[in-house]
Amino acid sequence: MILAAVIASIGVASAISEVNLPDGYSLDDSLKVENETTQLFGVDCIYNRLVMVNGDKNITVDTFFPEQEITLTPSNGSEMKNIAGVDGLYQEKDGRYLFIYSDNNQFVQVDSPEESLIEAVIGK
Repeated sequence: MILAAVIASIGVASAISEVNLPDGYSLDDSLKVENETTQLFGVDCIYNRLVMVNGDKNITVDTFFPEQEITLTPSNGSEMKNIAGVDGLYQEKDGRYLFIYSDNNQFVQVDSPEESLIEAVIGK
């Protein structure tokens, strides 16, 4: 697959992790979530959410801060994959592309309508 997404020159802070805002996308602050509780792989976490929109397309970036260590292990159709030099769990599900990786004792999940946009969001 040819990765043709163009990355905007601005970075968007997602908690501690930096993510990029792909060309044509803007942040929708009305969908932003800060310091909510949830679970990731059965572990209690605090999470933050950024939503980037372009027309009817959206990219969701969730950052999780787990209460205990989590090991990323493929299951339910996911696989380990390297995207933009980052190792993580990758899965295509219901026409969406999911990628989750560890960064400085936190986990970042990108949920995108196109696989190429994951690289645009996390690429350095």
